[in-house]
Amino acid sequence: MKKEILKKEFNLEETKDGILIFPVKEFYHFMEKVKGLFPYLSFITACHFPERKEFEIIYCVRDPQSGETLIFKTFLKEDEEIPSAYKFYKGADWMEREIYDLFGVKFKNHPDLRRILLPEDWEGHPLRKDYEINRAPEKYDYRKKQY
Repeated sequence: MKKEILKKEFNLEETKDGILIFPVKEFYHFMEKVKGLFPYLSFITACHFPERKEFEIIYCVRDPQSGETLIFKTFLKEDEEIPSAYKFYKGADWMEREIYDLFGVKFKNHPDLRRILLPEDWEGHPLRKDYEINRAPEKYDYRKKQY
């Protein structure tokens, strides 16, 4: 029901899996409306498509009272930034930091965008599909560690 409201108001496409696709240029207006309908952020994740030089940023939100869940996504070029959802969902803080750390996606206006899982001197973002396997810096390579 709430999904149909968003779909109609923003004239959104829907995948056959029921995921809404929103344009990143509508981010603030769309997220404001989503927050009003779905007050709980379940997760944010990303997927890298190196052949298209872009990412999918996927959000899942929930309304605990009605039990409704909404999954929506947007596309982002590798060199673009996406606004942070922190303004609407404080729980987005660490999720966006994790995506930044592992994929290299930059979230504009994030309050503390820095690595959360890997050391600050780690080079690259290991969940990008173009990240070379076994590229870990030698000092962090567990296979070369002396016990």
